[in-house]
Amino acid sequence: MLINGWNIYFLKRLFGKQRRDLRAEVKRLKEILPPDDYLRHPTVKLYAAIMQAIKEKIPVDPFTSRFSLTGPLKKFGQVKMMGIPNRYRLFFRAFKVPQRQSIFVLWLGYPRKEGDKNDCYRAFRKMVERGDFPISLDELILESEQG
Repeated sequence: MLINGWNIYFLKRLFGKQRRDLRAEVKRLKEILPPDDYLRHPTVKLYAAIMQAIKEKIPVDPFTSRFSLTGPLKKFGQVKMMGIPNRYRLFFRAFKVPQRQSIFVLWLGYPRKEGDKNDCYRAFRKMVERGDFPISLDELILESEQG
């Protein structure tokens, strides 16, 4: 998917799988729920908000301060709020390379409560420290699917 000059990719084994699972659940809900209930369902709203963030919000400027993380995560960005339910965070990495501007949506985290050992920021930091995400643009492209 090319939006606003940015190639959008999904990391296959993490966000790619989360997105496929969410999309399948949304399709299932559409088949079994009345239209009004379908539109109000939390899973449908979550999927719509995530896709809106990916297609409309991040590609405007993935390096804007509202997406910035700090410390060991400063190479990454995250979307919180902006239509996404408060307990979720959408993590990504962007590369501004001439002719290859790319955004990689990496993982949808869901924090329990601040400071909890399952907090999504702590979990994401551990994923980064373990090397769960390729570092280079070329490696990320190899492990991703085009959005």
